[in-house]
Amino acid sequence: MSLPPLKRQKLDKPVDESSASEEDAEEADFSASDSESDSDDHIQDLQPQKSRQTKKRKIRATVPSAFGATLQSLLNTDAPSALPLSLKPSVTRKRNDEKLELRAKKVLQVERKEKEDKGRITDVIGGWGGESERALRKVAQRGVVKLFNVIQQSQASASAAVEETKAARGSGKPSLPAPVIPDAKTKKGKKDNVLGRGREVGVEKDEFFDMIRDLNRLIMDYLVIEGYKSAAEEFCQEAHLTPPVDFDSIESRMNIRDALQRGDVEDAIARVNDLNPEILDTNPQLYFHLQQQKLIEFIRHGRIAEALQFAQDELAPRGEESPEFLSELERTMALLAFDSSPVAPTGIAELLSPAQRMKTAGEVNAAILDSLSQGKEVKLVQLLKLMHWGETMLEERAEFPRVTL
Repeated sequence: MSLPPLKRQKLDKPVDESSASEEDAEEADFSASDSESDSDDHIQDLQPQKSRQTKKRKIRATVPSAFGATLQSLLNTDAPSALPLSLKPSVTRKRNDEKLELRAKKVLQVERKEKEDKGRITDVIGGWGGESERALRKVAQRGVVKLFNVIQQSQASASAAVEETKAARGSGKPSLPAPVIPDAKTKKGKKDNVLGRGREVGVEKDEFFDMIRDLNRLIMDYLVIEGYKSAAEEFCQEAHLTPPVDFDSIESRMNIRDALQRGDVEDAIARVNDLNPEILDTNPQLYFHLQQQKLIEFIRHGRIAEALQFAQDELAPRGEESPEFLSELERTMALLAFDSSPVAPTGIAELLSPAQRMKTAGEVNAAILDSLSQGKEVKLVQLLKLMHWGETMLEERAEFPRVTL
């Protein structure tokens, strides 16, 4: 029994003409052998055969010398800079990011330049700048100066006109007559009674001596508080006054004041403690001002390291307790920034002036007087302040001649 002819399977790759002729010959042989018996060998022969091109080639081993030569030639080849030889894709991404960033920077520069040029005035006048520009500036400056002078002159003339008008019509306030000094020969022992509307009353002998004693006490009060020991002793003997205080305390106060005025704060603190240790213990503000003056003296003499250490150890803890102390400490430490510069603010530069030493000495003197149950301020100064206040209040209601000292 003969088998029907089998269809040949199509190969993936095209075959050449020699293989096609061989297939035709095999089909002819197969048709001629219809009468042959069906056997396993014959079936095996009828299976499709692979073409020669589909056979795998045998891979031969590369000679080491040839491999080395090939590798060396690849290494010696100059690779283009635009194409880096790298197997990592991150290198390419990084390079692309750098290119994008560079391009973005260029775009931003162009936009910035366009914005700057947008508000810039172009030179529409030929030859603008140089001598012509300087000449125009000089003309403008002269014009401004002349205008300022005219305005100032007009303001001065207007003020003068107002003063003349005011003087011509008066202030509208009642005028008080000037005080008349009585004749010493005809009106001896009498005084003008202002409260009695000009009526004169006699001054008795006892009243006159009381007035003299009051004046002497005012003078003695001034000498004691201001610390003029020798003058106070002599005046006390001449005026036959009882010493109001121990004159030795005056000398102690003056020694403390002299120590502060020459910048020896440590000696002043020691003398205050010898006189009365409770003065600084009960007055923290005075003690802080003494420590502040000590810090100022450190800065004045250029002892910066000691000043910083002293401020950190002594003044900083007290600054945390009081905002007022902290503000004074900050103002004092600002001296380190200006270093005695002439451009320093007035509130800072005045710390290095002699007036600051006198101010601290005055505070210490007032504290000592308070501890001795004495007045802190001179009574004569208080009377002068009261007189000035009275004249100011009276000037609002009437015109009168002021007392000049």
